[in-house]
Formats: sequence, structure tokens, C-alpha cells
Amino acid sequence: MIDVLRQPPHAIDAEQNVLGGLMIANESFVQIADWVSEEDFYKHEHRVIWRAIAEHAGRGAAFDVVTLADWFQRNGEDFSLAYLYELQRETASAANITAHAEIVVEKARLRKLIEIGTRMTGGAFEARSAARDISAQVTHDLAKIATVERGGLVSAKAGLRDLFNTMSERYGQPRRLLGLPTPWREVNEWTRGLQRKKLYIVAARPSMGKSIFGGQLAAMNALRGANVAWFSVEMTAAECMERAVSALSDVDYDWVQEPNKEDTDCEVHWNAVSQAMERLLAAPLLIDDTPGLSRAQFLARARRAHLQRKLDLIVLDHIHDMEVDPKQKVHDYGQIAQAGKTLAKEMDCPVVMLAQLNRALETRANKRPVMSDLRESGEIEQKGDVIIFLHRDDYYEPSKHTGIVEAICAKGRGLKRHDPILLKNRFDRARLEDYHGKTVKEDDAVDAAVSRWSRRANKAAA
Repeated sequence: MIDVLRQPPHAIDAEQNVLGGLMIANESFVQIADWVSEEDFYKHEHRVIWRAIAEHAGRGAAFDVVTLADWFQRNGEDFSLAYLYELQRETASAANITAHAEIVVEKARLRKLIEIGTRMTGGAFEARSAARDISAQVTHDLAKIATVERGGLVSAKAGLRDLFNTMSERYGQPRRLLGLPTPWREVNEWTRGLQRKKLYIVAARPSMGKSIFGGQLAAMNALRGANVAWFSVEMTAAECMERAVSALSDVDYDWVQEPNKEDTDCEVHWNAVSQAMERLLAAPLLIDDTPGLSRAQFLARARRAHLQRKLDLIVLDHIHDMEVDPKQKVHDYGQIAQAGKTLAKEMDCPVVMLAQLNRALETRANKRPVMSDLRESGEIEQKGDVIIFLHRDDYYEPSKHTGIVEAICAKGRGLKRHDPILLKNRFDRARLEDYHGKTVKEDDAVDAAVSRWSRRANKAAA
């Protein structure tokens, strides 16, 4: 009975002081308008008053008891004029309006927590959704409450001080990475490492090595102690680990999948594989291999892991295997990319998302990808800070540039333009390596950028 009589958290006095203060000093509205909403008020009458005030302020009109009363009449709201006079009369000043508004918002957040808990309980009793879906939605809702921050325009002075301090630290020091390293020297030189708050899109057609690229990034940084979340929508966790063990142990991927006791190097392989497994076991590497992962699940699970221990890197393989509505794929894929961008800023870490390229490029004579080949490119292209395409000539013509994977630097916000980076195809070890062999030969069918890279490398070698 006591629980039934409980009232949700609220602060009527604070709500009255906010509304009364606004009627006294209309200019105070701008101090709270971007982080206080109508839903934050507990009392229905206060919500209506806030709506009327917001409408007046939105068109630059003054508001007081008389103008608000007129608004109520025009909008069919049965409201007591005496109560408006009481609000204005009982509020001493608008001096503390921000503090009172913070109380209003805090009570609203507590009510939201009660609502989330009630919805979770109801959903569990009714069992209309799977437990994992209910849990994902609740985690997502809780994280949204936990990460709400007041933003807005601030003086540029603080940013300039931070920039000066950063430049002072770097001045005179050897060139170094500004973010997490990748396994490839030239990629590091171009990107200066995977930098915090940035979204990296790595896109390719099937069999170009994008899953290997993403898996290497995840495993390498986890082995260095970075807390990594690896979402593998395409492959199982077992397949991810097979590839990671093969790449780390330098044992053939086929042997890792099917150990052969008849192999003369069997003991050597087992020893290398065991050592690789021990290192991976000690690494802070988290894997989620849920098929058809939804955007809400992705956000919720990343946030849940981040609350337990700060994430240093998130890798998603890949966008186009996630759950979307077929009727609004373009919008949904864009929202998934936006989710990556949101997590990068929210968690202050780099996010790497793998993506698929359109099949149409395979009908062209020159199959080297360009930005328009990115599926739903208008959305994903816009969200990505850095976009890399992977391409293999020998996939289409086996005799051409055998064993080379090009990393094409398609977009780099804040980065210099760069010719394609050549990587060595070691898919037999489930990895990509720096290319130290001969450069690709001049060929009419080779893109001009690769030709320039070839000439430059040959000149340097001479």
C-alpha cells in the first residue's frame, strides 16, 4: 500500500521559481532553453506554461501574465489567470533560475529511471520480447541518462590554451603517433595513428581483406594493453580467434583450423599456437559475435562495456551485416555510422567500422574503388572522418600485381592527401603486412596514383 501511494520525484517549488523567474526576466530563457524541456516539468499546468513561454521566445516576443493568458485562451487551454499572477508575485527574482532549473531536470531524470525500470519489469513479465532485446534497450536508455551533459557555446580561450599546451609538448620532440598504432608503417605515417573521437570507415568488396584488416587492428591494440571491443556481425567469435592466433603465431591458417599431427612441424606449430593463445588470453579483448546486431544493441553493449572499464578502441565488422529496415536502408545505415561517430566522441576513443562496396564497380574496366562505390555513400561518407578502401588487382586478374593489397586513402579529415599504400597479402596467415618487396610495375591499366607511387619508390631505391 505504501508503494502505491508513493509519488514520483518532483520539486514543485523549483518548477514555480523557474517559470516565475522567466516572467520576471524574459532574457533568462536563453540560459536554460537548450537543456530544459517541457517534459522535465512534473505538473501539467507547468508544462503548458513552459510551452507557451517557449513559443513566445521562439518568435522573439515578450511574455508576461497578460500575453500568456491570451495564448492560453487562443489555444483552448482552461487556465487560471490568478495562478499566473501568483507565480510572478511569489518569485523574488530570476537570479537563481539556473540552479532551480537543474533541480527540475534532475527530478525528471529520476522519474525517467523509474519509467525505465517499470518498462523493463513489464516487458519481462509479458515476455513479448527476448531477454537480450529488453536488456539492450534498457542499457541504451540508462546510458543516455548517464551521459546527458549541458553543452553550448563557450569561450575559445580554453581551447586555445589546450592547443598551445599540446603544441608545446610536441615541439622539439621526435615525430610520433597521436593515437593508437596500426600494424602497418605507412598507414601510421599517414594517419598518425587511430586518433580519439574519430570514426574510421574501411570499405571493400568481399575477399579484399577488410575483416583481416579490422581483426588485426583489434588484436594488436589489445595485445598492447588497450581495452578493445570487437563487434563481429559477420564471423563467429571462434573464427575471429582462429584468425588472431594464426596471425600472431605465424602458423598457417589452414593448420590452425585443422591441426595435422602428420605434419613434420607439428610440435613447432603447437608451441607457437599455445604461446599466441596465452598472449591473447591475457589481453583485454572483448568480442561480440551476435548475428544481425541492431544499432540499439551496438550502442547499449558498447556503453555497458565502457561503464565497466573505459574502452580505448571499438571495431565493428561490418555495417552492412547489421539489422536494418529494408524499406529505409539508406537512413538506417546512416544511423549506424552516426552511432559510431557518437560513441567515438562520447567515449573519447577511435571507432573503426568496416563496410561493403557496391557490386557495380565490378562491371567497370578499372575496378579500383572510388567514393561513389560506397553503399549508401551519401550517409556513410559524410559521417566518416577517415575512409580507406581496400583493393586487389589479382582478385580480378591473377597475374596482375600478385600478393598486393592497396589501401586507398579516399578521405582524411585533417590529413594530407596520400597515394595508395601497398600492403602484402598474407591471407595464409590471416594478416596483412607492410609491403617490402618489389614495387608494382608500370601498367596502362594501373591507376595513375599507383604509378606515381611506383616511380617514387623506384627513385628512392636508386
